[in-house]
Amino acid sequence: MSLPIHWSAEAEDTFDEIITHLELNWSEKEVRKFFRTTRDVLKQISSFPLMYKASKSRQEIRRGFLTKQCSLFYEIKEDHILLLYFWDNRRNPTSRN
Repeated sequence: MSLPIHWSAEAEDTFDEIITHLELNWSEKEVRKFFRTTRDVLKQISSFPLMYKASKSRQEIRRGFLTKQCSLFYEIKEDHILLLYFWDNRRNPTSRN
């Protein structure tokens, strides 16, 4: 059984930031590819929430990989998946709020 996916406000904001970066620096083809990849990974997470490695400090939070440059963090809830935020892997980890 698949779990529904809910987007946090931070997930929406960070996804939009990545899309804006792609639109400014890459082709429309790359933007479409990123949307497709995100859609496909979210479908997989919905069906197999445990497929990505859990955080060492919080087992309910997992890091999924969209591309070499982008990850997504999500939390497994009892009845849904909560997308927490998207992360540009080239950024300094300490720069996150």
